[in-house]
Amino acid sequence: MIAITNVLIFFLVLTVIYPAAVTVLALLTWLRKRLVMKAENRRELLERIDESTNKLKDQLFIIVIVVTFFVIAPFLALLFVFNK
Repeated sequence: MIAITNVLIFFLVLTVIYPAAVTVLALLTWLRKRLVMKAENRRELLERIDESTNKLKDQLFIIVIVVTFFVIAPFLALLFVFNK
């Protein structure tokens, strides 16, 4: 019962946290690009911003999965099962 609950909570939390984090990252990237548009070498800077954003998204995905699966989901599953 705890394992099934853990997996369900994992996917529910993952579907909320990761899109929210990516939305914040996209907003910050958009703001950085707006600031760079006035620079002379903006093409190079925009490419660097895109590369760093892609790396951050990859790292963010791994971090969110690990934290959700090993910290948040077990805690909520145990809380849900033993709270009854």
